[in-house]
Amino acid sequence: MALVDYSSESDSDSRKRPSLTPPPPPKRAKKLPSLPATFDTAPKDDPSLHQGRTRSRPFVDGEYNTHVYLSLAIPPLLLSTLKELLSSFPSTTNPLHPLLPDLHISLTRPLPLRRHQTKSFTDDLKAKFAKEVPAFRLSLAGRVKEYFSEIHVENGQGRGFLALRVGAGAAELKEVVDKTLDPLLKMSHLPTYHNNPEFHTSFAWTLLGQEEIMALGDALDEEVERPPEKCLFSQELLDKINDRFEERLLAAQPTGGWLIDSVELKISKDITTIPLRMP
Repeated sequence: MALVDYSSESDSDSRKRPSLTPPPPPKRAKKLPSLPATFDTAPKDDPSLHQGRTRSRPFVDGEYNTHVYLSLAIPPLLLSTLKELLSSFPSTTNPLHPLLPDLHISLTRPLPLRRHQTKSFTDDLKAKFAKEVPAFRLSLAGRVKEYFSEIHVENGQGRGFLALRVGAGAAELKEVVDKTLDPLLKMSHLPTYHNNPEFHTSFAWTLLGQEEIMALGDALDEEVERPPEKCLFSQELLDKINDRFEERLLAAQPTGGWLIDSVELKISKDITTIPLRMP
């Protein structure tokens, strides 16, 4: 009988021997498809949607753009006089965009308030105004003046304004800024208002061109009156406008001026009216 030739390794040993066939490579994780552009939730600064304007401060997530100001109720006669004044500018000048019927007087720069600061800042402002600032009267001068705002030189953005300067009440506003607002802003590490401010209410604005921005140069650090030699509108034109409308603008204001008994605090889109101390 023929001998059967058995392998020297048992079946169990062969099962334990690792396979020489390399394992298949791991599958690559598939890249998720990008979201469509319409799903982008980040705020966009599109000047075409705002008559060429850009934000005075770039958007920062978690910051709330904040502003303290006075709001003036505009009498019908003053409103119609300002509209007539704007229509008297020749069409060859820079296009003017009315801010009417709203009139306000800024008491702060745009402030970058953080989310956790909003409540305490509001509460502190209410307490200080109720205790420190009595109600007062305010009127506007009758001559139109030209101002300009801070410029973003890198994208050539800036605005010029037509405004009426505060007459009676300017000293009270200066005291509000120096003794009430600035100490609170410094305590909160927020920017204080302009040095030697000239309080005014703007009623129209226009975009500045690149040539005008370059001509004004370092003068565009903050919103101030424009030097006469660098006017957006010629001094001759402004003089003609003022000769025609000055007395009418004075007569169209409320008798005895506006009673200022509150200020407005705007945080993002929320506006809070803060009363002053009544005598």
